[in-house]
Amino acid sequence: MTELPQNPCDVLEAIARRHSVREFRPDPVSEQVLLQLLEAARQAPSAMNLQPWEFVVVRRPETKARLAAATAGRNAQVVQTAGASVVCLASLRQADALADRIEGQIRAGQAPPDREAMVRRLREDQAYRQLLVLPNTYTAVGFLLLAATRLGLATLWMTGFDGEKVKEAVGAPAQDSLFAGVVAVGYPAEGWQQPARTRRPLEEIYSFERFGEK
Repeated sequence: MTELPQNPCDVLEAIARRHSVREFRPDPVSEQVLLQLLEAARQAPSAMNLQPWEFVVVRRPETKARLAAATAGRNAQVVQTAGASVVCLASLRQADALADRIEGQIRAGQAPPDREAMVRRLREDQAYRQLLVLPNTYTAVGFLLLAATRLGLATLWMTGFDGEKVKEAVGAPAQDSLFAGVVAVGYPAEGWQQPARTRRPLEEIYSFERFGEK
C-alpha cells in the first residue's frame, strides 16, 4: 500500500494544490483513509442542517466494471484504474425528514404556523426539493476533495455518467436519490503531468458593495 506523505498541508495550501488527475495507478486506498475523507464530507455545512449527502465507496473490480458501464471514454478507464471511487448522491429523503422536523416544531409551538407553506414545498415541489439537496451535496463533495488533497491523494470529480445507471450499479434507491457525481480517489500514475491550471483573474470575479465596483 502506498504510504501517505508525512507533511500534510493546511486547508489554504490544499485549495491551491488541488487539481484533477486523470491517470491513476491501481494502488488501493485504505479503508481508514477513505473514512477520513467521508468524515470531512460529513462536516460540510448545509441549509437548515439538511445534510442530504450519501456516499457509496467502490473498490471491488466487479463494482468498478458496473460503474464504468454507466459512462464512456476516459471516465470509464479512470473508475476501473483508481484505487477507489466515491459515488456521491443527494438524498430526497432528507427533504422529507426536514419537513417532518418542521411539522413537529409547529405542533410544539416552536415554529410559526406559516411555515406550513415550506412543509408543502418540501413534500410536493420537486424542483425545490432538488434545488435544496443538490447544492448542499456539492459542498460536501468539495470538502472531500480538499481532505484528499491534504492527505496527499489525487482525485477527479466526474459528472459525465448516466445517473440512473450509476444508482443501479451501487443499489441506490432510484426515486429517493439524485446523482451528484463520482470522485475517483487514489495515486497519480507514474509520469502523470498536470496541465497548467487556468483560472480567471481575481479582479475579474469580485465587486464590493455593488456589482462592477472595486
